[in-house]
Amino acid sequence: MLLESLVIVIAIFITGFAIARKVNATVALFIGGLIILLAAPLLGHTETGHYEVADAGNVFLNQFGFIAQILAQTTAGIGMIIMVLFGFSAYMTHIGANAVAVDLLTKPLLKLKVKYLLVPLTFWVGNVMSLAVPSASSLAVLLLATLFPALVGAGLTPLTAAAVIATTATIMPTPLGADNVIAADRLGLELDQYVFGMHAAISIPTLIAIGVVHYFWQKYMDKRAIAQGLSLGHSTVVAEIPEDLEEISAPRWYALFPVLPLLMVLIPFLLGFVMEISIKADLVPVTLISVLLAMLAEAIRKRSIRAPLEDMMIFFRGMGTGFGAVVALVVAANVLVEGIVQMGLIDALSGAVSNLPGAAWILFLGFSGIMLLLALLTGGVAPFYSLVEIAPQVATNVGINGALLTLPLQFIGNLARAVSPVAAVVLIVCGSVKEPPSRLIARTVVPMAAGIVISLALTWIIVGP
Repeated sequence: MLLESLVIVIAIFITGFAIARKVNATVALFIGGLIILLAAPLLGHTETGHYEVADAGNVFLNQFGFIAQILAQTTAGIGMIIMVLFGFSAYMTHIGANAVAVDLLTKPLLKLKVKYLLVPLTFWVGNVMSLAVPSASSLAVLLLATLFPALVGAGLTPLTAAAVIATTATIMPTPLGADNVIAADRLGLELDQYVFGMHAAISIPTLIAIGVVHYFWQKYMDKRAIAQGLSLGHSTVVAEIPEDLEEISAPRWYALFPVLPLLMVLIPFLLGFVMEISIKADLVPVTLISVLLAMLAEAIRKRSIRAPLEDMMIFFRGMGTGFGAVVALVVAANVLVEGIVQMGLIDALSGAVSNLPGAAWILFLGFSGIMLLLALLTGGVAPFYSLVEIAPQVATNVGINGALLTLPLQFIGNLARAVSPVAAVVLIVCGSVKEPPSRLIARTVVPMAAGIVISLALTWIIVGP
């Protein structure tokens, strides 16, 4: 396995170097996977990994056949769910439903004048807002333009307000999240079972705890900065709301539409749990129903059927965005993992740790540490899409619960983003308040570190090996 390991390390190094040099993560992962796939036959590895293709008569053509199979299966399966969710989000933004939902959530905050109590409340409300605005960067820009001046006006220092805003998109338990969809699929669990029965049991207590830590840490950091005579940040923020998030005049009850798929999945789950009623609500059908109901509402509001029908193209263009933003990333990650599996590294890793005492603990900490390092280096959750392809298989081979390795990958990837100096959300917030990343990260590192530690502890206690 020496040569195989060397090839994999070189390919991963090239991938990491490319990402660090601002090469698109999807392209970098694909190139890294292609290197391993093409090297596998040269090292005598012809056994397939997760996919099977007809023999093309040439081992290298077969490898490209695997890539085609990965693309086809991903797009038709988990990729379709992700694309539909992106289309849904784009359509909700277009008709103004997301803007109304955000407005309803932020208005109560604007009326509060209890200074530091705004810190945890803003964090919690911001996480709820991430259901309507799933992009961490877009949500931060929106909050900087709308909520930041009010927070400063209520008495919070600019750095405190900026730190809270930079951490608002974290680990909400929602079936509308692409990472949740993929994690549930790779674990072989129903989406509602994974999100509401497993993820929420860990993420909700963790979010509550992070809000509390935020409260005390920001107070401490403000006092320390004042004592040392340091700047508390600039209160004049120039942040333009992206065009796709501009407020659009829409009825207040339109705020229901962005969360309608969530409700249509959650309610049957609760009925089945409490009353033992067997109703299965798949995400794609309920999302399509929600889009059609919104289109009907638009037709009634505009007294025209043609305009809402033409607006449906927004939904389909959003699906295309979803393919480019996430599905292609999943495909590239699968290409990388297929190469690693063909090289035999997964079986070798499983065999190496399976007989060790505390194998579950070793893998739990090992995968968590790798995810933390990669998230800090890349500034996002992109590494999750590669590791989530490996973790469940390693767990199965060793005989432990796959969720024990998968949940930490997801939590750490989303929480560490606000601590990475290269994360887009960190750079956007720093640029707006005219402070270096080091000063903002000093404000976010303790709440996010607390969240990581608490989520890991709860995962080990609740899920267990």
